[in-house]
Amino acid sequence: MMYIEWKRLQTRGAVEPGPDETVEGSLLVGDRICSWEDNYSSYGCDWSQLYPAFFKGERCWVRRNVRCPALGYSASGCEEIVLSFQKGVEILIEQGMFLFPTPEEV
Repeated sequence: MMYIEWKRLQTRGAVEPGPDETVEGSLLVGDRICSWEDNYSSYGCDWSQLYPAFFKGERCWVRRNVRCPALGYSASGCEEIVLSFQKGVEILIEQGMFLFPTPEEV
């Protein structure tokens, strides 16, 4: 896996867009390993993505939420958040990343 250093995190919410946030310290981000749709409403949903990362030398995750507006709406935005390693693993479990098929009885 290749890691790329990120210097900024996006903070553009669907309603209140903010400026990019400068990263204080070294943030190395790997390839996306999980994505899912989240926060459904009549206004749209978020397309969430999880990336393995190292922040200041510690294992962690970056979660990116991209707002996808429903038909007839135009709100959009992208928010990136650094999460603890444990929180990222909890998300992977919630998304079924560690499930495997139950064997069929013969």
